[in-house]
Amino acid sequence: MPVPKNIFITGPPGVGKTTAIVRVIELLDLPVNGFTTAEIREGRKRVGFEIKDTAGNAAVMAHVDFPGPIRVGKYGVDTGAVEAVGAEALHRALERRTPAVVDEVGKMELTCPAFVDALLGAVGADIPVLGTMHLRADEVTRSIREREDTQIIEISRASRNDLPRRLADLLKQAAGFATDPS
Repeated sequence: MPVPKNIFITGPPGVGKTTAIVRVIELLDLPVNGFTTAEIREGRKRVGFEIKDTAGNAAVMAHVDFPGPIRVGKYGVDTGAVEAVGAEALHRALERRTPAVVDEVGKMELTCPAFVDALLGAVGADIPVLGTMHLRADEVTRSIREREDTQIIEISRASRNDLPRRLADLLKQAAGFATDPS
């Protein structure tokens, strides 16, 4: 079986998808372009989400205090932040021919048409893509899942510690680099 070019991990919220992606980036000895997302908390309460690219640019992409008009649950979504950080990071990956990291393909990110275009452009290009994806299928995630060059890996609490090394090896192979067989 050929090495998949697009590798997405999925699983329930809180299982460790973002942590696995961050660990893969640390394990890779390759330049990558992409982004991660993180919760914004006030005390024990989650109030929003930040998006941060591998170049260090960051923005609040969703917050309980954002008025909308786009809302996902209790959060108003700033599609401009998703475009400026997330979509632009994917454009950089395409321009620089580096692997792209996408954390995550979720409800909030998918409200941004520029992000969807950049995502579909990356998965259709000849660069490797490593990402996280919510479990619930929608038109965009279904189209990615059905691609022959895409592998979906479900992460669990039992697999999350060993998965980053496996993902790093798969991404190196997809990028055309040999991996250490040990």
